[in-house]
Amino acid sequence: MPLATAEDVAARIGRPVLADEQPRINAFLRDVTGLIEDYCGRDMARRTNQLITLYAEGGCVLTVPARYQTFLTVAGVLEDGQEVTGWTFNGRELIREAGWGESAVTLTASWGYEVVPDSITALACSEVIRWLALTPGVGRERVGEVEVEFSAPSSAQTLSPATRTSLTPYRRSRLGSLTLRREGPSLSVRGWPA
Repeated sequence: MPLATAEDVAARIGRPVLADEQPRINAFLRDVTGLIEDYCGRDMARRTNQLITLYAEGGCVLTVPARYQTFLTVAGVLEDGQEVTGWTFNGRELIREAGWGESAVTLTASWGYEVVPDSITALACSEVIRWLALTPGVGRERVGEVEVEFSAPSSAQTLSPATRTSLTPYRRSRLGSLTLRREGPSLSVRGWPA
């Protein structure tokens, strides 16, 4: 499901979307949704009662990939096709005291935003409008002193630097944090021993 609609794009360009523009705009909306979700490392649009297959490697904890963790709810769990009971879900992991064995575990789950945040809808629309304004094969145009820069046709369909910056709060960090402590005497603000 796209992060915005053709009607959202029409509202931002100030005119109705023409019938011949509709397929292109819908395709761009699907494209920008995929690019935003891939860049952020998570699914944004709501998926309801979908199947997620994970492969357990033994132990009591089965981690759900970060891509699915946005408002994730788990309705049911199957292991090797059999319903599993006695599990708990803490938002990131399925925990089962009896262990998971080494087999396929299938979750019936829902995840993603119930209502896509307005800022993400705005970013999706701005990218689609930017893509619509580009002539295929032209990477950049300038009116003063007429300048045209040509590029590969598909290179224009990427997220702009401004959009990437705006998506920072929604992006999953790939690394954890690390607290560093220096051994030795504590120092005051001036660097003298405390």
